[in-house]
Amino acid sequence: MTPPGPLLLAPVFLDKVWASPGLAAPWNGLWPAPPNTGEIWLASDRHHVTPVAWGPLAGLGLNEVLARWPQWFLGQGRGGSLPILLKILNVGQWLSVQVHPGDVDARRLENVTWGKSESWHVLWAAPGAEIIMGLKQGVDQAQVAAATAQGGLPELLARVPAKAGHTFHLPAGTVHATGPGLVICELQQASDVTYRFYDWDRPGSDGKLRPLHQDKALAVMTLAGPGAPQASRRLSEGPNRLELLVEDPHFALLKAQVREPYQPHWGGRRLRLVTVLAGQGQWHGAQTPDLAPGQTWLLPAGQEGLTLLPAPGGLTLLESLA
Repeated sequence: MTPPGPLLLAPVFLDKVWASPGLAAPWNGLWPAPPNTGEIWLASDRHHVTPVAWGPLAGLGLNEVLARWPQWFLGQGRGGSLPILLKILNVGQWLSVQVHPGDVDARRLENVTWGKSESWHVLWAAPGAEIIMGLKQGVDQAQVAAATAQGGLPELLARVPAKAGHTFHLPAGTVHATGPGLVICELQQASDVTYRFYDWDRPGSDGKLRPLHQDKALAVMTLAGPGAPQASRRLSEGPNRLELLVEDPHFALLKAQVREPYQPHWGGRRLRLVTVLAGQGQWHGAQTPDLAPGQTWLLPAGQEGLTLLPAPGGLTLLESLA
């Protein structure tokens, strides 16, 4: 069989105790999310595996696809599993205050390959919405340790305004939490290692308080903050506007506003995920459904010359590169 691509992926919907009851307009029409959906996993090959949505591979999990064609999708010498996870957060209450280890600490403390750096691109924000990103100016390790022991950690955290269009880069070690009234596209390393500092004394779905991991959180946190939105960098001029939102050692996040035929090739031959935020279009020469808002497409690293043809009115895309 000829290696496949591009592949349309089907989202997976997860109920969360902190979820907003429904997605805010206009995003509520993009994903058919049930009530109380807190996370929509757009691309994952583990834990909550996203399946192929169309074509001869329809219903096949992304883990199975990558196992069959590892280097075609991930790139030469990069067989294995998907190193990134892409999802939507639909936030109705504060998430836990948490921190993630980097790769070295993840191997040392948890015996897993990857730590967890991440980025947030805000799709919608209610007036006055905030995130926690880092610590207040001048806070040191001893203060954090004392406040954690005494229940006073929230007083040391930096609250940062969050508005639609803002992008935040959160390298491993950053103390963070998302606040209510936000719809966020999150691109992260494919790791689930999370150390909770504080959980607002809120019971989980089983009615019990969720465990905290304060000693490990203190060990891996960085004394950084207050944070701020990431400044984007223009990568192209002309009718097709391409912006680099985040460039992390483990991934990159781009935004493309497409008015003419477009080839997603920035960053070289890498696996990329293309998420349609607005507009219509089609892949030139590919027997696939038309592009439409809410879709996420997997583009193999080995597939060259793929061209996107926008419909009149253009397309707005997020590109996630591994």
